[in-house]
Amino acid sequence: MRAEIVMIGTELLLGEIVDTNAAKLALGLRSIGLDLYYKTTVGDNLARITEVLNHALNRSDVVITSGGLGPTVDDMTREAVANATGRKLVYSDELERQIAARFRLFGREMAENNKRQAFIPDGALPLRNPVGTAPCFLSEDVAGRGFIISLPGVPRELEYMLDNTVLPLLVERMGGKKALKVRVLRTCAVGESNIDRAIGDLEELANPTVGLSAHAGQTDVRITAKADTEAEAEALIAQVEAELRRRLGVAIYGVDKETVPGVVGQLLAERGLKIGVVDTLSGGLLARDLIDAGFGEVIAASLQPDSVAAALAETRVSLNGSDYSALARAVAPAGGLGVALLGPFDDDQTLILIEGPVDSQHVTYASRKFQDSDYVRRWFATQGLDWVRRVLLNQLTSPADWN
Repeated sequence: MRAEIVMIGTELLLGEIVDTNAAKLALGLRSIGLDLYYKTTVGDNLARITEVLNHALNRSDVVITSGGLGPTVDDMTREAVANATGRKLVYSDELERQIAARFRLFGREMAENNKRQAFIPDGALPLRNPVGTAPCFLSEDVAGRGFIISLPGVPRELEYMLDNTVLPLLVERMGGKKALKVRVLRTCAVGESNIDRAIGDLEELANPTVGLSAHAGQTDVRITAKADTEAEAEALIAQVEAELRRRLGVAIYGVDKETVPGVVGQLLAERGLKIGVVDTLSGGLLARDLIDAGFGEVIAASLQPDSVAAALAETRVSLNGSDYSALARAVAPAGGLGVALLGPFDDDQTLILIEGPVDSQHVTYASRKFQDSDYVRRWFATQGLDWVRRVLLNQLTSPADWN
């Protein structure tokens, strides 16, 4: 069985609110192993909502709508669902009594326009909404294409109805819950295109599927498997994960919700090491990332001068030629690491340097050109932390391979 979600409301198209309901629905469907292939957002227009729902029924077994069930003139979901499923819109005295009873709980009388909410498609299955005034319903398509479940747009109402009514109903219609498992391998310091070159053939698998998602300085590799049981899904994922780890090696820094600063902070803490940081590039992001991850104690010093010249003056370092690694050495604590994020220089070049007695090696690596943006600052902080990780693991490879 395949599902589709349709988010209804002009305010969503205008960007006035963030659509959190779509994420709740997607995670809910994932939890029962129901495939979700499409999501559509449509404004408050009867013809367009009807068109979207017809299109959805042509390609999906179950369509779930959110929004448009209120009492106002622009709440058009009920009529659109009736049109799309080939049914008349009928008035339910029982629903009117439920709505009125709900208002009495609030100590209020039901307004006349709330009676609009008692209309549902003929033959539809009412789905009681005990946390709101908008009745929900399930309407079967008369042509047998599938069915539509209509839920409120109020997030707390939608979440309650999803967890307590919709998901159990769908599991019953599916003939039992399926297992849909996702594992995300977090990679760093290797560009998305290089990851794709290394694992492109695995991205063509049907089950499990493998996909990429790029962030500043990082690329996530997502493995998704579907099976009858969680154990079977885990076994499918394990096979692909093993091959991904073989190909990507140290580029994988963590799994699922692990973060670069969390992993690096843990490595430093386990080794009893501290780092000193001098940072003219990221605005102090590298140090703040470690603090936010709960590892502020591994930071021996954090200097954030506004220029390399200021960093030299603050650390009282005199350069030997262009040996900017002296700055990293200047902030390195005894037995620990010094990290220098330096630049931009006159040609907009930058440097990330790491110095310290890790397996008796001193490391210096160059970085990319500077651009004044939050994205680039995030890139510098993330890359700097990942290079510390690789130094600690004694697996620092050529930066020429990381773009």
